Amino acid sequence: FFNLKTDFKKIRNQLGLTQQQAAALINTSERNWQHYESGDRNPNMKTALRIAKAFNTTVENLFG
Repeated sequence: FFNLKTDFKKIRNQLGLTQQQAAALINTSERNWQHYESGDRNPNMKTALRIAKAFNTTVENLFG
């Protein structure tokens, strides 16, 4: 697991996505997405790769 430095809510809003849509993009539940957004839980590497791909960035840019 990694420490997130990305503001997922800000990015999601800039893309015009709901939490449900963002979760669907990375093949996870809306509840998991909510945990990632709030910082209560960090995604594992597999999920981090899916997030990076969905947001058109790299894992390195997501995690500090």
